[in-house]
Amino acid sequence: MYAADGRAYDVQARTLLADLCFLDEREADQDSVDQVIDGYGKFGVVGPFTALFGSEGRYVEEVASVFAEQFHRLGYLAVDRTLSKDAWSELMAGVRERFNEHDVRRSEVDAMYGTPSLIVGQRVLCYAPDDGSAWVFFDCFAEAVRRYEPATGAYTFEPDHDPLVRCVRTPAKTFDAGLILTVYGKVLRWGPGWWLRHAERLSPEQKAVAAQLREVEAEDPSTALRARPAEPFG
Repeated sequence: MYAADGRAYDVQARTLLADLCFLDEREADQDSVDQVIDGYGKFGVVGPFTALFGSEGRYVEEVASVFAEQFHRLGYLAVDRTLSKDAWSELMAGVRERFNEHDVRRSEVDAMYGTPSLIVGQRVLCYAPDDGSAWVFFDCFAEAVRRYEPATGAYTFEPDHDPLVRCVRTPAKTFDAGLILTVYGKVLRWGPGWWLRHAERLSPEQKAVAAQLREVEAEDPSTALRARPAEPFG
């Protein structure tokens, strides 16, 4: 199913799922799906992603992954693999510690957890448990490197074939409660100075530096904006 952006995909997927449930007389299942989808807010499934990373993104793959979970739950989508109870428990037990404020590439996710249940657009890795409960999603994002080629008068673009994970979405009552941002994700969200207010694992020395820089910013915001501090995680 093709869509120009996440909002368009949202509309198409909702319509398809509603049609299938109507034809199969599954009104109760349709209601349960609507509750999940409505939980993303008045701007639809794409809304939280736009709020995180800006309106310039398309977010088709992220929105598609949300609906893929619902299609699978209702039996309309088959996946290549589901995780056993033990494998799922291992994933859930360590996922926040492994990804929160760490940089991890897609290949490392494969090495940690094995073949995904489903891959959407080559960059969203979906893992589904055997028991049919909510999935975990690893959202990768590839930035092409733009480089000028001397004597050609043109630029070349080098794709990233092993993109970084920018966020992990885990089962939770709300989108924010289940969200885990890597260092890369936090830089995309707040810029290189993200650690001044949004870091969760600063050393005492780093906390002191952050506090001093916040004081400087409060006294002269223009100075802080012009000289963005380098992030402290190396």
